[in-house]
Amino acid sequence: MLKLKKKFDLQRDVVSDILRKEASVCRVKEYSEDVDTRILNTERDGSVLYSWKGATGTTRIGKYDPNTKQNKLLYTFDKQVCVSSCSLNKEETLLAVSLAQNTSGQEHLKPISKCLTLLIEIHPINNTKVLKAVDCRVKVQFLHQETDWKSVLESHLLLFTEDGYVDLYHVLLSKQEGYRVVISNPERLSRTAERIVEDFCWVQWDGHTQRLYCLTRKDKFLMRCVQFYSNHSCDTVLELVLELPANAFRTVRCPSSRTESHRLAALHCLLVFMGDDPKLELKIIEWLCDNMNTFESFDQIQEFILASLFRISYKKSLSLDKVLPYSSVLEKKEVSACLLELPGVFCTTELRIEPDFKGKAGRLQGFWSELQWNTERTKCLNAVSNPRYRTSHIQADWDKLRSESKPSSHVNHWEENTKKVLSMVDTWCHDKKLVPLFQEDDHQQSAFIGLTVDKLREHLNRYLPQLGKKKIDSLVVNYVAKLLELIRHMLESAWLKNKLGPHVLCLATKSGPAEWGVFHFMLRILESTRSLCLPLPPGYHTLFAVFAVRCLPHQTFLQYIDHGFLQLTETFVSRLMTDLDNSEANERLKFSLLKRLPEPMEQRIYHMWDHPVSSASISRDYVKTLLEKHSKNKGFVFTGRDKPGFQPEFLPLTYLAKLLSDIESQALNPFEEKENVDARFVEESALMQTLIQLGFEEK
Repeated sequence: MLKLKKKFDLQRDVVSDILRKEASVCRVKEYSEDVDTRILNTERDGSVLYSWKGATGTTRIGKYDPNTKQNKLLYTFDKQVCVSSCSLNKEETLLAVSLAQNTSGQEHLKPISKCLTLLIEIHPINNTKVLKAVDCRVKVQFLHQETDWKSVLESHLLLFTEDGYVDLYHVLLSKQEGYRVVISNPERLSRTAERIVEDFCWVQWDGHTQRLYCLTRKDKFLMRCVQFYSNHSCDTVLELVLELPANAFRTVRCPSSRTESHRLAALHCLLVFMGDDPKLELKIIEWLCDNMNTFESFDQIQEFILASLFRISYKKSLSLDKVLPYSSVLEKKEVSACLLELPGVFCTTELRIEPDFKGKAGRLQGFWSELQWNTERTKCLNAVSNPRYRTSHIQADWDKLRSESKPSSHVNHWEENTKKVLSMVDTWCHDKKLVPLFQEDDHQQSAFIGLTVDKLREHLNRYLPQLGKKKIDSLVVNYVAKLLELIRHMLESAWLKNKLGPHVLCLATKSGPAEWGVFHFMLRILESTRSLCLPLPPGYHTLFAVFAVRCLPHQTFLQYIDHGFLQLTETFVSRLMTDLDNSEANERLKFSLLKRLPEPMEQRIYHMWDHPVSSASISRDYVKTLLEKHSKNKGFVFTGRDKPGFQPEFLPLTYLAKLLSDIESQALNPFEEKENVDARFVEESALMQTLIQLGFEEK
């Protein structure tokens, strides 16, 4: 984690020293008046320029040196003035100052400019030259050259005006009397001004690297970076054409608007830029619970999931911003027309930036080389059709996996992926057991999780190989784990909102409004994740089926299964077989479920249901297994030993029971580790079925 250490404290490093000096000027022990200290600028060497209100009605400008931790008085105005901008040249011979002037009041009967920009000789304090007197704010900034200051007889000053232009003044200097530094030909100073930028709508100065960033607009918006060198020359080293709407900098206020475009924009502003604010995230989830009907142009649950994951992942690596999905809009071929209604927002499914490096960018180091790399990466991503990961691309692989009768050869690899993900989730929510998720082995969802990790890892390795395999693996596992944890958090919030308890897992009781609310929310989550082809936490399908069988009529419940909304898990079916009694309605439901189970699961479920039909099925499987072994054992001889309990009156059954008993004595019981199944069990099951068929017994 990044730890920041405070290196400058205005009160400690400056104000305390000012109070001591003002006390000395006033010849008092302690100065208690307000000095109104204001930071004006920070120069490239770390020096802090500031102003304060002096004791005698003056305004002073000072400098704090972070290396020596000393303060130095630079200049004093003999009256109270408002200093809006200030800069000191590296040689500390010139001070540039912008003053905001009060144009109201009776003392100003003639027109006066709102801003006065001065250039002051301070080595020693001497002449003052007016550079500009205009009706807009002006920021001043000296360039800092890496040269021996004693040999420098010129300085270079940037003026940024609110009117939208930047000028560079070349100030020639001369020495008088061996030490006095003065401006040469001050009357010609304005003629040295060089226009660097014109008609900008945004500008930013980077003093550390001596670069100027600005956004201008003619036919299109153009982002430029101008690099200044030690010989006072400059080059445009970066140009980015930005596809922004014409009114991109217009303030848009729509407090009462309820259009879908405004809702989507507001939702993304909250999700992407809110930071780690659990209270705000909970409010959004509550809004999702209360507004479960999807909008025409977007799915709010999908937006919540993707935007939240984008914010979380982007913090871990800035490189992910161009390759991870942040909106379900990306999954659509065309953007809905209603999403284009929001002024100031340009919505597209493609990257639109076209970077272009010029001049001497190749020889720059540090931050600039990083920016160059990122821009080159953007060019590379622009060259491909789909650099951003689309979750739906996994659909074909997932459908193929589910249709395969035999386990995939990659199953072990996927299991390892899933173990990493679930292990990470477990460390986050080991004490959060409110909702029964992550508590069962859901083989299908486990395979889905492993496949998702594989595909996302493959995508990042293709587009961001410079991150390295170890870093990518960590990012991918964290991304999928956060996805599962986010769904758990959504469900837990709905659980608490509806005040549900452990009793909701009882299949024998009917549902109420609270269960209906959670069931509907779980259905919406299921629809949203299925559309995006995203995995769900193990146990989700079991829990959803529990709510479904309690909330829906049996016939509707079966239709949900047939249409793929419900996935039957062995945990759920086992619980249903044991928790529900064998009433006529429940029997029909159980038989209907057994018909819809894959054969291996069906056989395991039969062993859990105490019912004549299940006993008959177990008996048939048992007889079939033993007779198949008997047919293979050619040396077998029937011994005809008598067994207690065999009834000679029913000769076919007696013969079969004797045969099974003899086979049992020579072969391992295939069911001996699971159920108490033997020849006696088969005999009793057969007799029971006969009595039922004859009408002497009821099922």
